[in-house]
Amino acid sequence: MKARLMQGWDFARILRAGLAVAFIGAGVAGNDGFALLAGGFFGLQAVFNVGCCGAACASPSGAGREPRPQQIQYEEIERP
Repeated sequence: MKARLMQGWDFARILRAGLAVAFIGAGVAGNDGFALLAGGFFGLQAVFNVGCCGAACASPSGAGREPRPQQIQYEEIERP
């Protein structure tokens, strides 16, 4: 668990942490519950490294993709 929290800090995770700090700061300064809720949401995403799809928005690798179809060549048939 400690390794999951401490490793893998990429740009998106740092951005979520920064947004969390900004929203929580604005929520405390303005006594705004919605900003505190948004800050908590972004904070949890940053701490647990989850994103929009729960897998930190990892795009699928190309290993399972089928190769591109080959160029189809058409042959003209003439009528007798």
